[in-house]
Amino acid sequence: MKVTKEKAAANKEAILTAASRLYREKGIDGIGIGELSRSVGLTHGGFYGQFPGGKEQLASEAVTRTFETTLRNWQDAKSIPEMVGRYLTQKHLDNWTEGCPIPALAVDVARTGGSVSQSFTQGVERLIEILMPLVEGATQEENFSKRSRSLHQLQGPWSSPVRWTSLSWRSRF
Repeated sequence: MKVTKEKAAANKEAILTAASRLYREKGIDGIGIGELSRSVGLTHGGFYGQFPGGKEQLASEAVTRTFETTLRNWQDAKSIPEMVGRYLTQKHLDNWTEGCPIPALAVDVARTGGSVSQSFTQGVERLIEILMPLVEGATQEENFSKRSRSLHQLQGPWSSPVRWTSLSWRSRF
């Protein structure tokens, strides 16, 4: 059965949305193509029609997708405290499968490598670019160091093995 271009695009969007969430929940190797395809009502064949490069292509595109929400939320922040306020929220805490890709995917990406690692690196670089105007240093190296440190401080609480139930610690950032 022939699928329209619009339907094919909608199928790909559904797969990327599901993969982005499920990879953060179960890990890149924690969900197979069959389970992922079924979760959006497609067959294996439907999946490979959208991602001829297979699971690596999907994972690479899904990792890129996971950064998009964080990038949108940070884009127009005027200060680090404003960015922290947007990032460290109860909604973010309660919906960690839709949260920051850095603590959720870093270990999986390191194991996977290849284009998946490239997509992850590009996402982190884009986050650091957003931080650039908000952090000033005397030299370019100091400025980069401060931005990187700010990014690590933001993602650190989410990567902790502690199950956070409150955001009372947010004021320390």
